[in-house]
Amino acid sequence: MNKRARELQTLITQEAAAAKSFTEGEGKDIAKAQEHLAKAKEYQAELDVLVELDNVNKGNVPKDPVPGAEKKANGFDMIAKMMQRKSLTEVEKAALITGTNAANGETYLVPEDVKAEINELRKSYVSAKSLVTVETTDALAGSVTYESGTPAGLAAFDDGDAIAEETGVKFVLKKFTIAFMGKLIPVSRILLGAAKDNIMGYLNRWFVRNAIISENAKIFGTLKAGYNEGTPKAVAGWKELKRSITVDLDPSCLINGVIATNQSGFACLDAEEDNDGRPVLQPNPANPTEKLFQGLRVHVFPDAQLPNIDGTHFPMIYGDTKAGATFVEHQNLEFAISEHFMFNKNQNCLRVIEGFDVMSTDTAAYIYGSFSASAN
Repeated sequence: MNKRARELQTLITQEAAAAKSFTEGEGKDIAKAQEHLAKAKEYQAELDVLVELDNVNKGNVPKDPVPGAEKKANGFDMIAKMMQRKSLTEVEKAALITGTNAANGETYLVPEDVKAEINELRKSYVSAKSLVTVETTDALAGSVTYESGTPAGLAAFDDGDAIAEETGVKFVLKKFTIAFMGKLIPVSRILLGAAKDNIMGYLNRWFVRNAIISENAKIFGTLKAGYNEGTPKAVAGWKELKRSITVDLDPSCLINGVIATNQSGFACLDAEEDNDGRPVLQPNPANPTEKLFQGLRVHVFPDAQLPNIDGTHFPMIYGDTKAGATFVEHQNLEFAISEHFMFNKNQNCLRVIEGFDVMSTDTAAYIYGSFSASAN
């Protein structure tokens, strides 16, 4: 594959991702999505031409198969064809794709049709980065200075008198150290050639889903460790939760305040009723699929990513979590493919690496609670 072909693959992936981003959320813009989609199609058409020219130049123009002529792949014939840079038949391709560990399902990557699409099982991959402040850096380590304490206000003075000097300003230094995480995944060269867009698109999403799991674990761990030395506040029932939001948090922390919990915690809170038998959770008028408690939006994460404290107590994080933690991500996300690492298996190796850290900042801006059902 020449340099231009690799560039086109990258451009197609980027334009497709951009098109998808304009079909979701508040920034939805179908016209822009169509523009990016049209650009992706232009790049795909150019790539198809380059692939066809490459096949013609190498003499890899497959002949029309004879019906019933191919029943079993011959290993010696396949090796001879590969050495002569000739195209393999679908039967021969399938024989090369199977992995050595069928228990993990590699054999299911055999293309059943021309598209060789991978259909994904629908699971929940909700990023907790929306809960915290996100900063980007090109440094591997660093520090940020924050003001701590409560401002005392301005000093009164008479005309002609000196203004009192502020002596109570306090600062705290927060440090970060970027840690890198990544994975290797083998990808059949046959699949890459047969369905580049579908396979590479899936692998991109596969990395994002795995990255979200690691990022969420770090974010929740930092929020817990930063509050009260990792000891959650006991909150029994919706009345105690309401009182804690009102009394334990500064009113300024409710301006951007949220509630984050897991599936079990949400189910427990959703089952709570007021004295008149009405649910304490109310639908968000701006988005009926969301729920509000005391005007704070409730974010729900899988139990697997935000585990229960025990069988009857569930994590409940509420307040201004953006002020409470900062996610520092390294600007260079490494996404590379090697054509030689797994040469003996006729596979390319995809390597994805990202670096990040999470700093605990204003620990008084939120509460990490241990929520349980009301006594009654």
